[in-house]
Amino acid sequence: MAAVLLAICALLAAGCGRDEPADLANGKTLFIGEGTCGACHALARAGTSSTVGPDLDAAFGPSRRAGMGEETVEGIVLRQISHPLRNSEMPANLVTGDDAEDVAAYVAQAAGMPGEDPGALATIGQAEEAEPVAADAGTLTLPADPSGALAFVSGNPDNPGRVSQATAQPGDLLLTSLNESPIQHNIAISNGIEEIGPVVGTGGTSEVTAPVEAGEYTFLCTVPGHAEGGMQGVLTVE
Repeated sequence: MAAVLLAICALLAAGCGRDEPADLANGKTLFIGEGTCGACHALARAGTSSTVGPDLDAAFGPSRRAGMGEETVEGIVLRQISHPLRNSEMPANLVTGDDAEDVAAYVAQAAGMPGEDPGALATIGQAEEAEPVAADAGTLTLPADPSGALAFVSGNPDNPGRVSQATAQPGDLLLTSLNESPIQHNIAISNGIEEIGPVVGTGGTSEVTAPVEAGEYTFLCTVPGHAEGGMQGVLTVE
């Protein structure tokens, strides 16, 4: 059975070549951002840790250590992009053409491999941290990253970046989060109170109102795996 599986993997790998080398930078960019792969899959080198879908390091690590090559992994990933497993939440052809091959090639060189991405690849996806965002007139606005990455952003061109710190004054507080990406998100607040907004996507807005007193709270997305992947932060009320 193992020999048959390896033969199938080899056939898949053989069909994923193209004339020019894959663009690994594009593959990583798509994986963690516009391609939205990182919204569901953990991959240490890409800095993603969602538990919605399979952990790619855990999936490929043992086989890589046993000698499975990058071309075989690339073929398997490319096949899964076009033909996801039955009952999978992953839509078919999330990326296509050269983009799909770039994503597959990036996963092939990163999955199950220790260390960090080398060279220019290491800087991709390292979004700057925004300054703490302050509530305005009782409303705290924390849009979801429009690229589909697991982050709340400031939405302010004068203070760009991911938001992990926010402030507000005591009283009734409205938290609102526009989500322009197709990946489903919401916004919630916890710590003594548990208020959870609706899950939305593709232009929807998740909102929740909570009475807050002086202290620290957590704002987060409660979609499984999203807070762990980066969609959470500290709200200081004072």
